[in-house]
Amino acid sequence: MTTSPRHSGSALAAALLLATAGLTLGGPGTALAQGSSDANTETGADTAHDAENESTPRSVWHHDIGLGYRQLASRTQALAERLKASCGEVDRPALRSEWLAAYQAWQAVRFVDFGPIEVDSRAWQLQFWPDAKNLVGTRVGARLRQDAPVSADDIAEAGVAEQGFPALEVLLYDDVMASHSLGDPLPCALAGAIGSHLVAVSDAVVADWQAFAPHYLATDSYNEATLHGAMQSLEILEDKRLGEPLGLMGAAPNAYRAEAWRSGQSVALAAASLAGLQQYFEPGLATWLDQAGHAELGDAFARQLEDTLDQAEAIDTGIVDALADHSDGDSSSPAAQQELAALYLEVAQLRALLDDQIAPALGVVKGFNSSDGD
Repeated sequence: MTTSPRHSGSALAAALLLATAGLTLGGPGTALAQGSSDANTETGADTAHDAENESTPRSVWHHDIGLGYRQLASRTQALAERLKASCGEVDRPALRSEWLAAYQAWQAVRFVDFGPIEVDSRAWQLQFWPDAKNLVGTRVGARLRQDAPVSADDIAEAGVAEQGFPALEVLLYDDVMASHSLGDPLPCALAGAIGSHLVAVSDAVVADWQAFAPHYLATDSYNEATLHGAMQSLEILEDKRLGEPLGLMGAAPNAYRAEAWRSGQSVALAAASLAGLQQYFEPGLATWLDQAGHAELGDAFARQLEDTLDQAEAIDTGIVDALADHSDGDSSSPAAQQELAALYLEVAQLRALLDDQIAPALGVVKGFNSSDGD
């Protein structure tokens, strides 16, 4: 694998883990693992475009991102209905399944960091993360100690730590619920209020994205903005969502830096982000590259993205479980850590391809990233 200089140190650390298993990382067209292709096949019809709308990258992106936002709205509605039905009688596995499906729908469009999602910090309302101080757990715990049930208006006026998918994760998985039943009036009202808020935010994004169409389609700079969104998404995935918790960024491994560490769904969410790039970003990028005379780069990106998604979908454990052996000093079962290291390297290769080959070919310069912390 060829990586840019900024990737070399952490990529080397991941490669060392892989070497212990005798694994090697192939080129853009080489998969490390075979994952399920069912989800990709099912989305074929959804990403088909009317011929007249395929003339520009932005027309493709606006259509596809709109599909993703509508999927998010549909999933949050199903989750909210399930939450309301759970008062008094809780089907926890079904609730967790609906929560994950809705959370994955958000991950799929998370790369879009401009336009309607920026209004009122909607992305933060859907997902408050990173959460180094455990504000989500603290705020949700405080709500559970209140005397009166929480209303939807209360949550709408609350801070972002109480409003999104991580707050529901606390109610579904955290030890703070050990002395509560989700079917009890107070926890159920809180869960229902959060669910209603997710619906309100998602519905607003769907409506505003459609209203945003004339401006988006008429403004050439949104080509660059959309590409930058995907670039930043892969940077965060590599460095923050995988590298930091796995200890590949210069500090010790810390599973509690991962997303969704309570539920163990950190890798499932990463896979959803990759699937979203495949469904809602890649077709528009391919259009742009084809029109710019660089169709081969579009093909290379599609192959590497498929390989990376396959690797993510092949991993059946979360980061917390994978690092449990590390914290216990038990190296007898390193397979999960090696699989995560392989995923990290695949993401690094995908990011390098987008940043170092595709963006320059399109005349796009990587800009400042607020996640850098500088």
